[in-house]
Amino acid sequence: MPGGAVLSATGDVTRVEAPVTFKAYLMCAFAAFGGIFFGYDSGYISGVMGMNYVITQMTGLDPATTPADQFALPSWKKSTITSVLSAGTFFGALMAGDFADYIGRRVTIIIGCIIFIVGVVLQTASAGFGLLVAGRLVAGFGVGFVSAIIILYMSEIAPRRVRGALVSGYQFCITIGLLLASCVDYGTQNYTDSGSYRIPIALQMAWALILGTGLFFLPESPRYFVKTDRLDKAAQVLARLRGQPRDSEYIQQELAEIVANNEYEL
Repeated sequence: MPGGAVLSATGDVTRVEAPVTFKAYLMCAFAAFGGIFFGYDSGYISGVMGMNYVITQMTGLDPATTPADQFALPSWKKSTITSVLSAGTFFGALMAGDFADYIGRRVTIIIGCIIFIVGVVLQTASAGFGLLVAGRLVAGFGVGFVSAIIILYMSEIAPRRVRGALVSGYQFCITIGLLLASCVDYGTQNYTDSGSYRIPIALQMAWALILGTGLFFLPESPRYFVKTDRLDKAAQVLARLRGQPRDSEYIQQELAEIVANNEYEL
């Protein structure tokens, strides 16, 4: 090219980004675990509402003397119990974005797990309609926090070449949660005491505890540190995520790209 330099592409496509490490796979796979308690929480409630003990507890009907087609929760109670979780999720997701930008993605997810556990405790302690609905509303806030930010967090820490595959693991975990909920409901449906519904409800705490505890050991998103002008921390996290020295060309190039994207968004 007369009067200028000639640009040519390199044939070494491995230089585009750092090699994907097994550690990066594990980090993202663990973050996808958040889908299990979202799926479980969505799936267990239909089985619980069909349990004889729960119907008797909330309506006073006796399965021995009530016709089979009439032995069920009223439609308005079913719809309220089912939909109130989505209402909480909606408002939780609306607030989660601002929290994630202010205190970080990882901390927002941990807070969501704590809120979710509080909601599960209320549901487990319930012996009637009111407290069960209140507990599902609170749990919905926690689900909203987690479901809105977990995908963002995974996409920001995952290597580009496997980002789509790893993020889709969240949806896979949701289906696993639905399956687990059905299995637990099936196992407790014939209990003749409060364990019939309290066991499926209380088990949700395990998923939230596993996710929230594990996130204490995972790094914050490098993009969050760039947004808050902490480039040293961003480089440190990238080096940990990619398994490369902090001053390597891979880390410096990816950090420069994140900074450029952030400046463009601003």
